[in-house]
Amino acid sequence: MHARSRADDVIRMHGLARTGGSRELLHWVSGRAAGWAGLLGGDGTVLYGVARDPDAASAGSATIAAEGVRELTALGARSLALDRGGHTALMFALDGPPGSAAPVLAVIARRPLPERLAVLLSDAALPLSMCWAAETVERKRRRVDLAESRGREAVLHLLMTGQLSIAHQVAGALKPVLPDPVRVCVVECPGDSRDEVARICTDLSGGRSWIVRCPVYARHLILITPAGPEPPYGRLGPEVAAVVDDCVVGISEDVTLSDTATAYRQAFHALAVARGLPGRHAGFGSAPEPALVVGAEGARWA
Repeated sequence: MHARSRADDVIRMHGLARTGGSRELLHWVSGRAAGWAGLLGGDGTVLYGVARDPDAASAGSATIAAEGVRELTALGARSLALDRGGHTALMFALDGPPGSAAPVLAVIARRPLPERLAVLLSDAALPLSMCWAAETVERKRRRVDLAESRGREAVLHLLMTGQLSIAHQVAGALKPVLPDPVRVCVVECPGDSRDEVARICTDLSGGRSWIVRCPVYARHLILITPAGPEPPYGRLGPEVAAVVDDCVVGISEDVTLSDTATAYRQAFHALAVARGLPGRHAGFGSAPEPALVVGAEGARWA
């Protein structure tokens, strides 16, 4: 009976790890322990802690856990039990990715402890370690993405203010090389899909376009693409509109890199027109179509 119950718990924990990550798994563990569960750094810093039933753990649970983790670290042990008042703290060191300090699983519960709680926590250590490793990689990826996004915003600002030399220097650490001449597209993304649309734009342009998340409009992407004969670059805007449902694209004329600010204004103006067109894309040309001349108000009047 115990073996079947333990197997069920292991299956449940691995399922929670896949669908909800470390937080959902800790929430479940805290319920089984009728207490507080958390992950702490080796110095006792609480990284995340939860009690499914707020009344199940005392206000000092995090303090007890921090004390226990510091003692565990000092001893160089993998697990430790610590009694404080009417509570027991159980600590299990998790395994982490190479070069990364893994946290410690700590559970604080009132005595008498639930039956086989120590076995449950030892079984929880593996899926929690897997979750932590995956979440650590994801956090690092997000930091890298954020740093790159900030760098691209800086380059865009330099181009908009005509500081080409500095823009080339900053852009040198990123990819691709700034094109010249250029065509600018302003892409309005549906909902919160901007990151996914940015990946699609990268694929469609063969990695040749500079893609910047607009720092002003949360749903806009600014594409600085190489100007040139059709195809492929002149088709990028229409292709994005065709591939991404409810996406709207405004496209500038071909200009020199020093005129990026002018091209952005053209693309932004074309975007307003594109919202009212069936294909959801519009270009700003030297001989613009009537819709670009009269604008949205004129289109409604007509």
